[in-house]
Order: sequence, then structure tokens, then C-alpha cells
Amino acid sequence: MKRRPRNMDKPRPDGGGMTALRLRVEDIYGGMLSARARGDVTLLAASIARHGLLSPVIVRRNEQAGRYALVCGARRLQACRLLGMKEIDALLFPGDEREAAACFLEEHWTREAPSCADEGELARRSGGAALLPRFALPHGPLLRRLRLLALGEKTLSLVRRERLTLEQAEPLLLVRDEDRRLEAASIIAQRALGGAQARRLVAGETFAGPARGEGRRRATRQALREMNALAQRLRAQGVEASVRVCAQERGLCVQILLAAENCAGMQEKQARAENI
Repeated sequence: MKRRPRNMDKPRPDGGGMTALRLRVEDIYGGMLSARARGDVTLLAASIARHGLLSPVIVRRNEQAGRYALVCGARRLQACRLLGMKEIDALLFPGDEREAAACFLEEHWTREAPSCADEGELARRSGGAALLPRFALPHGPLLRRLRLLALGEKTLSLVRRERLTLEQAEPLLLVRDEDRRLEAASIIAQRALGGAQARRLVAGETFAGPARGEGRRRATRQALREMNALAQRLRAQGVEASVRVCAQERGLCVQILLAAENCAGMQEKQARAENI
């Protein structure tokens, strides 16, 4: 016996070739992927409970079954069921099963999440920590994105351009020098490092599987960083110091250059120390 679904509202065109409906949750079945592939929807359910279902699910009418087959929105539908909702908004897809499968795949393949840097900037513009009382989800992810803004605009631009994830970008907060931070961000992007690998990189540790010759290049970069750090410490003590790199027949020569008056003063101090 066919089951006749009951539309809670009259069908109305949504302006995009689909019809907006108000359906009973029990009249929607199936999905393009198995329930196992949908993952945990607890956080999504918390958001829907607070703000409502912001995006209707997409369904296709199955005349033979007298119900609606789900096309897009499996996680949203599962979350609504978890909340015990009886009715939800839906869009009626006009195509057949094959066209529905194509729609589902295209919707997933073309979906692009915003950059974690852009999410942090949006949170800052919307009040920063004052946004927390309006947030239905745990506050940790929001605070992490806000902290990310301390990276500075140059590094944040690279994070956006290279589409670094929050886990990849967060370790950069441990690097205080801007040039080193930009270099580390570039390496993380080029090698597609995971979060743990990115943390080891900024901590100066090695990780498994470097590309051929990458070990020597990493050692060279580390030596240059150490020389620059030494020059910076000398300048902090009032000594004019700079680092110079020049090519030689068998490689590179790295030198720390000191101003002449500094050299004379250091030699005089050394002579007095030896004379004691």
C-alpha cells in the first residue's frame, strides 16, 4: 500500500528550479551515502537546536514508495532526527535518480570551506569573545581561531592563499620572528605537513620521510636562522652586526660582520681580561 506523504505547506517555487516544501521527517528516507559515512552530528544538532535549520535538505519524490528520497543534507537530517524534530524544510529536486547523484557529487566536490584565518577575522569583527554567549558549540574552536589573528597579516595572507587548516596554522604562533614564521608556513604548505609534523617543524625537530636532499637544505636553513639569531642578540647588546651569505666554489660562506669600532672595543676588552 502506498504511503501518501503529507506536505505541511503548499509547494512553492524557490526561484531556482526547485520547490520548497515542509515535510514530515518520517516521510524522508535514504541518502546518497551510508549512515556510517556521515559521522557524528552532535555538534550540528546543537547548532540547529539554537539557530534552527538554516539550509533545507534536498529531496526527490519517489512516486512508487509514496515518500521522498534524500539527495543532499544527510547530516542535517540525522541531526534533526536526533533532536526529535517532526517537520523540516526541504527543497524538491526535479530530476531523476541519476541526475540526483550528479547533483550530490557536484555539491560535495565544489564545496569549499572558508579559511580558518577568515573565520577568525569574522569572529573578531562580530565582537570576538563577546560572541561566545551566542555560540551553541563548544567555545574552544572559536577561541583558537581568534588567537590565530596574532600571526600578523603577512602570515595570515599566506595561510589564506595556501588553504592551511587550523591544525597546520596554529603551531606558527610559537614562532615569534616574522621571517621565520613565513618560512615555516611555506614549508608546511609545500610539504602538506599535518598538525603534529608542523609542531615538530617549528620546534626545530626532524620528522620522518624528508624528500631527497631536503635534510641538507633544512640544515642550511637552520644554520642561517642561528646566525641571524646571534646577530640579533649582538645588536640587542649595542653591537652593530649583520649576516652575509656569499657563494664559493664548493658551497656557501656565511659570515657575521661587525662594525670596526665594535671590533676594536672587543679586542680592548679581551686584552684587559688577559692582563688580569
